[in-house]
Amino acid sequence: MKPIQTIGLIGLAIAVVIGMNSLFIVKETNQAMVLTLGKVDRLISEPGLKLKVPFIQNIVMFDKRILETDATPTEYVTKDKKRLLVDSFTRWQIVNARKFYEAVRNESAALERINIIVNSAMRSYLGREELVEIVSGDRAKLMRSILENARVQAEPLGVEIVDVRIKRSDLPEENSRAIYQRMRAEREKESKEIRAQGEEEAQKIRADANKQRTILLAEAKRDSEKLRGEGDALSIKITGAAFNKDPEFYSFMRSLDAYREGLSGDKTYMVLDSDMSFFKQFSK
Repeated sequence: MKPIQTIGLIGLAIAVVIGMNSLFIVKETNQAMVLTLGKVDRLISEPGLKLKVPFIQNIVMFDKRILETDATPTEYVTKDKKRLLVDSFTRWQIVNARKFYEAVRNESAALERINIIVNSAMRSYLGREELVEIVSGDRAKLMRSILENARVQAEPLGVEIVDVRIKRSDLPEENSRAIYQRMRAEREKESKEIRAQGEEEAQKIRADANKQRTILLAEAKRDSEKLRGEGDALSIKITGAAFNKDPEFYSFMRSLDAYREGLSGDKTYMVLDSDMSFFKQFSK
């Protein structure tokens, strides 16, 4: 190979290398920062093929889309001293690439700072609310407060916090067991109270029933004694009237009744003096 050809090839190779280091592509989803000897020279947000000074300028790419990061489930303490395990996520966007580069350099470091900021806002606002308000209260208002606080803290990083959401909030396992035991104890207490009230009502009903039974029996006995007394009085009256009308016949009927009662049965034997008054009806 001739020397001139060799020189031409070397020159071509150098030109290719210089060309490759002079051109770069900015995608639609990215924004580029041109650094000249480590210092920020300019920002490029328009997509396409761009030029730079080879070996002197470097390119740093940043995603200009809205990014999302899932935080590690973190435990917080509420106003009423209840522990709450919260799993959340954050949406954020790089809005000032120069400030972002100067503050955190790259997305990995930014994620760490954003997690710290959101965690701080969560701890601040969740610590002001009781557990019941967090779980069943105005969740949207609470999240707006957390979002505004996180935005203010993230602004120096060149980042805008777009949204902060709680995916899930649970009680730690030991708290869940304690709450379950407390709920069980409360239900057992309530059931005992209901049973006691039922037993009290049953005692009242039984006492009232016994009272009514005693009253009914007493009234029935009173009425029966009254009827019996009236019957005896009527019997005595009838007997007296019959005796007064015909004393001898009455005496005869009484004697027959006495014979019937005294001589009843198939094998009744009586040894009596015939002059006794019991047999006076047989002597006539």
